[in-house]
Amino acid sequence: MKTFQTFFLACCFLIVLSCNNDDDATPQDAYPTELKLTDYTNAVNNKTVTLTYNNDNTIASITIQDNQGLKTKQYAYTNGKITSVANSGFLSGPDVRTFVYNASGKLSSIIDDVSGTTETFPITYNSSTNTYTLTDGGDTNTVVLDASDNPTVYSNTFVASDLILTLDSNNSGVFKNVSPQIALQFDLGLYVGHLFYFFNQKQINHFQFGVQDFDFVHTRDSENNITTVVYNFSGGGSQLDITYEKRNRF
Repeated sequence: MKTFQTFFLACCFLIVLSCNNDDDATPQDAYPTELKLTDYTNAVNNKTVTLTYNNDNTIASITIQDNQGLKTKQYAYTNGKITSVANSGFLSGPDVRTFVYNASGKLSSIIDDVSGTTETFPITYNSSTNTYTLTDGGDTNTVVLDASDNPTVYSNTFVASDLILTLDSNNSGVFKNVSPQIALQFDLGLYVGHLFYFFNQKQINHFQFGVQDFDFVHTRDSENNITTVVYNFSGGGSQLDITYEKRNRF
């Protein structure tokens, strides 16, 4: 699972997406179905991410179209938690990744199956800091969550700098109605680089990674859904455009 080490390296110049969490009394609400990334600096990073949902509004599949072709992730659930993901179209990584939880419902290990060969990676949970740490040989990979289980810090012993997200307590973002899943944070962070920070219910105002330090500009529609996220820096920048569908909340 050395692909986790690319998790920080890949995200250095890529956009951070915001998310949304209103208490809306209407029977329907917006769920993101397409996220289109345009990198002004290097078009090779452009990609389109398409999501489908189960009847209970959990994520059923994620499809990524980029310069390497089409990649698909199909998620399976037990008692509302992701228990496995089947991958196709990726150049590396497992065919199937299984997520194991302890009796308290905390993620305790990840098992990767590559062409019938399995490898297990233990995960420890610190309840006082709401932190999950995965051990990969001599490296550790950590995700820190806030009180709502939304990620705020990612760290990796292979990389000197932590990636720190500043969340907005008053404004929500794109994934306001999608329940946080620690399995998604590890799966997308380990395997698909910068996609990990898409899955946060709160608006992300700021992104810090070493000397990189960015604020983001969010555009919302008449229903207060974020439709565009932009950040610029000297010599370039990125834009993310989001499309939604209306779904029954229950």
